Amino acid sequence: MTDWRSTGIVISVGVLILVVSFALVTTGNDRLLFVIMAVVTPLVALFLGSLGLKIYGRDSGIKDDRFNSFNYWFAIGLIMLSLAEIAGTLVSVSIEFQQMILIIALVQLPGLLLWGIGILQYLRSLNEALGYLKPNNLWIGLFLATTLSTLILVVIIVTQFPMISYIEGLVLSPIIVGLTLFIIITATIVIIFRKGSLAIPLFLILGALLLYLVRCLLWLFTDVGIEAPVDHVIAAEAFILCGAALLMARSLGSIDT
Repeated sequence: MTDWRSTGIVISVGVLILVVSFALVTTGNDRLLFVIMAVVTPLVALFLGSLGLKIYGRDSGIKDDRFNSFNYWFAIGLIMLSLAEIAGTLVSVSIEFQQMILIIALVQLPGLLLWGIGILQYLRSLNEALGYLKPNNLWIGLFLATTLSTLILVVIIVTQFPMISYIEGLVLSPIIVGLTLFIIITATIVIIFRKGSLAIPLFLILGALLLYLVRCLLWLFTDVGIEAPVDHVIAAEAFILCGAALLMARSLGSIDT
């Protein structure tokens, strides 16, 4: 049975944040929203990440369960991203926009990589169980797709968006490509399990990844940075979706996946 009560509480917090954010923006209280979200966003990620680590960490070393490991890496990633949010808030008041985006992107990279580890480990387990591709072919294909996509995106940025600095493009391009790859993989897994109990938590993870991709795209192609209230709102909603998925999936941890 899925734990809908805890998940519902977390999702309700996300809805409340959206409602309050909309009310503050429409009344012209952008600065107040920034202050609120600068505190709320890292606290949400830290709390949900710690809760996920408590749920899944105790079995990570003794339980050969790929779905448990999947959630475990996402929980650690949430904690890492909460620290990145705190760092972002601290530097946003003293560093210019371009430097700030580069620093925050690099600080958040470990957390996103942990999310990626969870997704790729689960993909490997799923591929071994279903026998879609030979393992070597799978990893070579992912490596080539990621490398070529990153190079293509960098070339597009350099040639079509001269206002974006080379360094900014080089730092954010692999992050954007990586998130896109994780979204494609997660969407594929959701389709595979669309009729099963895993579909809903995986769909919430997919939503979190999509929101984070939108955030990075805004960093790269617009003037929306870590100092913008909407940036914190997007991050908070992504963390809430991820945390809701972890809570919903805890009763599924005994499933042999």
